[in-house]
Amino acid sequence: MPAPAFLFTSPHRVLYRGALGQPGARVFGAAAWYVGLRGPLRWTLPGSGAQGVHGEGDVLGLAPGVVHHIAVADGPVLCYLIEPESTVLPSDPSGWPVAGADGRLPLSDWRAQLLALDGEALGAWEAHPIDAALDRLLLGQALPTRPLDARIRSVVAHVQRDPALAWQAADAARHCGLSPSRFMHLFKAEVGTGWRAFRAWKRARGLLERVHSGENLTHLAQTLGYPDATHFSHAIRQITGLRPSDIVTGSRQLDVRSEPGTSPDAAS
Repeated sequence: MPAPAFLFTSPHRVLYRGALGQPGARVFGAAAWYVGLRGPLRWTLPGSGAQGVHGEGDVLGLAPGVVHHIAVADGPVLCYLIEPESTVLPSDPSGWPVAGADGRLPLSDWRAQLLALDGEALGAWEAHPIDAALDRLLLGQALPTRPLDARIRSVVAHVQRDPALAWQAADAARHCGLSPSRFMHLFKAEVGTGWRAFRAWKRARGLLERVHSGENLTHLAQTLGYPDATHFSHAIRQITGLRPSDIVTGSRQLDVRSEPGTSPDAAS
C-alpha cells in the first residue's frame, strides 16, 4: 500500500508528496524541484514563442518567480520548495545535480525511497537541521546558508513569524532605518526577489500550514491578512494555480507536519 500523501513545512523548506491535480499556471516565490515518482513530468515554461517552451522529464528545477504549467503522466509527484532568503541557490536550478539523477543512485531506487517517505518517517529523523537532511536526500548535498544584512534579516524574521503582517515597503523601511527606495533596492539585492513578490508569496504560503485548521475560507482569508475571500481566492490561484477551496478539500487526507514528529494543528 502506498504511503499517504503528506506535507512537511519548516520556515525555509516545503516538501509535498502526493497527487498533483490539474493546476493552472503557477509561480512560487521559492525555488522549486518537482520529481515524477511513477512517470515523467510534462511542463511549459516562458519562452519567446506564444506557446512557451515545452519539456518532459523525470525532474524539473525552477528558480523563484518562474511562471510554469506542470503535469504528470502517472501517479504522485514530489515537490520541494526552498526559500531564497535562507539559502544560496544555484544560478540555474534546472541544471542542479539531483540525488537520483546524477549516477550516484539509480533513478528507480531513488524514486522508491521517495515513494516510501512520509510525514511519520520525517518525524523519526534524528538529523538536525532537517533542512540540510532534506537537501541531501533531494539534491545530493546540503545547500549553503545565505548571508543577509542584519536589517533585512530582521524584516524577514518578522514576516516569517506573521505572514499576515500588514507592512508596506514604507513600514519595513522605517523598521530598517532606511528610505523606502533604499530599502526596496537593498531587499532585492539581499533576498533575490522584490518586496511585493516576497510578501505575496509568504502570505500564500501561510495557507499550507492551515489546511487542517477547520476555518472557512472567509476566516482563512482574514487570518492570512487578505482583505476578503475574493482577494484571497485570486491571490492563491495566481500563485498555486489552484483555488483555495480545492487546496483545502484536497488536503483532507493529507498528513501535515511542521516540525519533526508534530502536526501544526496538534501543536496549537
